[in-house]
Amino acid sequence: MDANKRKIVVAALEAGWAFMSEMANDEDEGREATDHRKKPRSNRRKFRHGDARHCINRDYLGIRGDLATPLLGAEFKAMLGVSRSRFQVLLEDIGASEIRFYQKKKNLDVDEQASLEAKLLLPIKTLAYGVPPHTFIDYFQMSPEYARECCRQFDIAVKIIYAQEYLRLPTSDDLRSILQLHRHVHQVDGLFGSLDCSHTIWKNCPKAWAGSYTGKPGSPSIILEAVVDYHMFFWHASYGYTGNIGDLNVLAQSPLLERMVDGSFHTLENEASVVPFKIDDQEFTKSFILTDGIYPKFSRFVKGVKEPITEEEKKYTAWQEGGRKDVERAFGIANIANDPTRCCNNYWHH
Repeated sequence: MDANKRKIVVAALEAGWAFMSEMANDEDEGREATDHRKKPRSNRRKFRHGDARHCINRDYLGIRGDLATPLLGAEFKAMLGVSRSRFQVLLEDIGASEIRFYQKKKNLDVDEQASLEAKLLLPIKTLAYGVPPHTFIDYFQMSPEYARECCRQFDIAVKIIYAQEYLRLPTSDDLRSILQLHRHVHQVDGLFGSLDCSHTIWKNCPKAWAGSYTGKPGSPSIILEAVVDYHMFFWHASYGYTGNIGDLNVLAQSPLLERMVDGSFHTLENEASVVPFKIDDQEFTKSFILTDGIYPKFSRFVKGVKEPITEEEKKYTAWQEGGRKDVERAFGIANIANDPTRCCNNYWHH
């Protein structure tokens, strides 16, 4: 074999060996890649739910024994926006419900799962401060994903438990009770409630939507229309209108006006036997609602005199404005619409 052929053979052998070595390396790497599944998994991050439960009892609810009263007892309502008694009712109602998220897991120890108090206090505190759910995960010992789930489940639980009671139309018995209440408080027959609109500041409104939702407050907002009685119970609530439209446009789209136009509200009045009624020997066949001056002159809308001159006009206007304080008080307590830090649109889309 001459020298040229010998070089060709040697080069071919070297190339073959290099190829075989590369294939062997690939097999070893593939074997290592599959062998990692057989290795024991690292321990998952463990949260100290027992410590979180102790902190909640110490700071908010109180511990029997060494610490009989909680650290933040007097500031409970100021910090969370709900009273301690209301939270206790909420705790009992949701705890007694059959919602799976709030049931204790039987296969886990008590300290290995978040307490019911933590699952409720986190969304309530998130609403009170107007911040994302993961803000308080260090205190309540939760992951960001579980904190968001607590907020979603809290929304679902409130709807399931309280929607039937607090998001319903008045019955004939309710209507009789409302008119009787206002007869005692406002000294007049036929008063159903007070109507007004309130803007909820949308702090986290997307920039692309800001122009469509910016109106009267000067920042993106969502409008709530409501009819409220003296006890600040919402007998009509229509929510979700863009902030750049006025109260009249909201009324035109409101189911309240639809019920007045189609006669269903008048049918309810007849069933409750609250009409007709008399005021100063004058008979009326429809109950009425107190409104401000921007609303149209409908037979059911009673407004004050814009510029009262006589003593009767001044006395009447003072009474009408005093009666409308019912809806203003309700907005101030339930909405706090002019405070963007109390807006609930951080994890719930409107």
